[in-house]
Amino acid sequence: MLVVDSRIRLRWSAIALCALVSSPWPLFVPTGAAAQGLDYRDPSQAPPSWRQFAKLVQYRFETWITADEEVANRFRRYLANSGKEDGPPPTLVVRAWLNPDGTVERVSFAALKDARADADLRTILTRGNVGEAPPPEMLQPLSLRFSLNLKK
Repeated sequence: MLVVDSRIRLRWSAIALCALVSSPWPLFVPTGAAAQGLDYRDPSQAPPSWRQFAKLVQYRFETWITADEEVANRFRRYLANSGKEDGPPPTLVVRAWLNPDGTVERVSFAALKDARADADLRTILTRGNVGEAPPPEMLQPLSLRFSLNLKK
């Protein structure tokens, strides 16, 4: 678990590795019966190389969000409003598509209540390279759950 500022803890966890057959922009993470007929792998059933790559992406996203730079600092200030009516949700699912060179092509997530925070998160997550190419034939998007826990 990564401590951000003194009151916020960020935790990313890989929750699914999936690709929808006909849609480049999935609106949900398929589970159980909803996954039938889709090219989907439960994380526990995914090849080890996929799980290892998901952990790398998780680590990179954490690093980018905690970087000491203007956009990341502003986004973390938004996160400090967690629990407030206009603050961030307690959980956010981020879907990420990565190019063969390891750059993040695009991300998708439910809109945040603050348009600037929404743009900041998108900027943070799409301007970097995770440092490795996705494993061959890895299904995309990679879906990550972003949880905020306030440290009292």
